[in-house]
Amino acid sequence: MKQLALLLYSILIIRCNQNTQMQNDNILQSGKDKYATELIDNGFLKYADSSKIDRLKTQLISSFDIYEDDNFKIAHIDAEELAEFSFDFFLPGLNRILTKREIKLSAQKLNDKENSFDALINGDPIPLYTQNDLDNNMFWDTAPRNFFKKVNEILKEKNSDEQFYLLYGGNDLHTILLTDKQFSIISDYYKGNIKETPYKP
Repeated sequence: MKQLALLLYSILIIRCNQNTQMQNDNILQSGKDKYATELIDNGFLKYADSSKIDRLKTQLISSFDIYEDDNFKIAHIDAEELAEFSFDFFLPGLNRILTKREIKLSAQKLNDKENSFDALINGDPIPLYTQNDLDNNMFWDTAPRNFFKKVNEILKEKNSDEQFYLLYGGNDLHTILLTDKQFSIISDYYKGNIKETPYKP
């Protein structure tokens, strides 16, 4: 009799633990769902093709996949390519996103002088980095920041409510185009995980 009572008690404890774990998993999942739903409600998929909206919503809700090209929000840049003025590497991806917003971006090196670190972005000259940045191995960080500060100025002039944020760095550098609210939602989702959080240029 004692053994039967002990067995029933053990089964009850195991069931309670399983139920608690399932409730915790559901709370975590509903938290993820909340962020994804907020993003969707705040226009994250506004520029996506209508034929792909359902799939993109599902991916966003199930795994918070903000990195999908079909969102027309994100592009791979590569800080090395940008710092070496290899704009053709990433400009097609940027213009794919910007064309949806009726904006066209052009970029080229200002001149062929070896000690010139200036670029022409939509006809305006800007220094991507300085000799000091180069000497201190900071140019991979400085060049993308200066480039996207200028691009964000262009967006502001066009009355866009979005701006580019940077993700990661080095050869993995990406950029993501967000409204202030979308940035806030994503930052809150990745709170405590600086590596995954977009940052201002």
